[in-house]
Amino acid sequence: MSSSQAVVTGDAVRRARAIAEFEEWDFVARHHGRRVAEIDRSDDIVLSKELARREVTLELAQALHVTEHQVWAMVREAATLQRKTPAIWRAFAAGDIDGVRVTAIADTADRLVTPEAWAQLEQTAPAYAAAHTIAELRAWLRRLRRRLEPDVADAETARAVEDRRVTITHNDDGTSWLNALLPTGVAIVIADRLRRTARALPVIDPETGEKDHRTREQKQADVLAHWLTSSTGTSTDIRAEIAISIAATDLLGHTNGPGVTLDGEPVPADWVRELAASEHAVLRRLVLDPVGHVLDTEVLTYRPPESLRQALRWRDGSCRVAGCRAPVHDTDLDHHIPYGHGGRTTGANLRCLCRKHHNMKSHGHLDDRHLDAPARWTE
Repeated sequence: MSSSQAVVTGDAVRRARAIAEFEEWDFVARHHGRRVAEIDRSDDIVLSKELARREVTLELAQALHVTEHQVWAMVREAATLQRKTPAIWRAFAAGDIDGVRVTAIADTADRLVTPEAWAQLEQTAPAYAAAHTIAELRAWLRRLRRRLEPDVADAETARAVEDRRVTITHNDDGTSWLNALLPTGVAIVIADRLRRTARALPVIDPETGEKDHRTREQKQADVLAHWLTSSTGTSTDIRAEIAISIAATDLLGHTNGPGVTLDGEPVPADWVRELAASEHAVLRRLVLDPVGHVLDTEVLTYRPPESLRQALRWRDGSCRVAGCRAPVHDTDLDHHIPYGHGGRTTGANLRCLCRKHHNMKSHGHLDDRHLDAPARWTE
C-alpha cells in the first residue's frame, strides 16, 4: 500500500470509528431521554423517581460494558452540544470529529456563558479539531476561552488558585509523588528554570571526574529536590527566562486578552502586565502579518543569529511535525533546502524540528506532508 493510499484508508477508518462513537452516544442520549421522560410523568414520589433514573443509567452502562459515569457523561455532553452548539453535534454525526474531541469541545461550551461565545466556538472548533491532535485542541480551546470571555476565565482562575496546594503520595517501592497545584504562569516558570538548570549541569563531575549518566528527567528531579531541601526563602522570586506573547492592546489594558506562552498555553493578562512591570523584564516587538504569522527575515550565513532563532521559535511554537509537542527550545533549526545545495538561511527555509524528526528528515524519512503550518498568534 502506497503512502497516499494509507492516508486515504486511514482517514476512512478514523471517520468510521467516529461515526460508530456517535451512534453509541446518540443511542445513549435518546434512550436515556425517553426513559427519564416516562419516569418524570409518573406519579411516584421524588425519591422513587431519582432511583429509577439511576437505574436507567445503570442499565445502559451494563449493556455497553462501560461505567455509569461514562454513560452520564455522554448524556450530559450530548445535551450541552445539542443545546448550545448543534453544529458540533452534526460534525460528530458526520464523522468529522471523534468522541474525545467532542468531549473537550463540550467541556468548553459548558464553561462559556454567552450565546456569542457559543456561536464562535461552533463556527471555528470543528475545522480545528478535525486537523489537530487532542492535546493541540485542548490548548487551542483554552486560548479561545480566554480570548472570548476573559473576565469569566479570570474569575475562574482566581477561584482555582484559592485551591492551590501540595500533596505527597507514597508508593510501595520506596518512591513518592510530589504534586503541586499552582497558577499556570508559576508552573511554566518552574518548568523552564528546571529545564535550563538541568541542561547547564556539567557532563563530567568536577569533584569526582566521573561522567554524569543521569537522564534529563532524573537531573530535573534531583535539582528540584535540592532546591526544596536547601532553600529558606518564602516568597516567589522569578529568576527563570520565559517568553510570552501578548497583543499591545492587551498589555496596555485597553483589551483583556490572554498572554500566550511558547507552548501555546494562555496566561492571564494581569499576570503578564505584572511581569512586564518588573525591572528584569525584556520587551521585544514581534511584527506579525494580518493572519498572525511572524514575518520573515534573512541572514547570509549557515547558522542563524539569535534574533532569527527567537523569531522562528515564536513562529513555530513547537516541533513542526503535525502532532509533535516537543518544546521549541529542545528543537533544531532545519534547512528545508540544505545549505550545501543552495538553501538560504531564511525564515522561509528554516523550521524547528525535534531531534528525532530532524534525524528522520536528514535520512530522507520525513516528507513535507507530515509538517504542520507555523503557529498563528492571533487566534
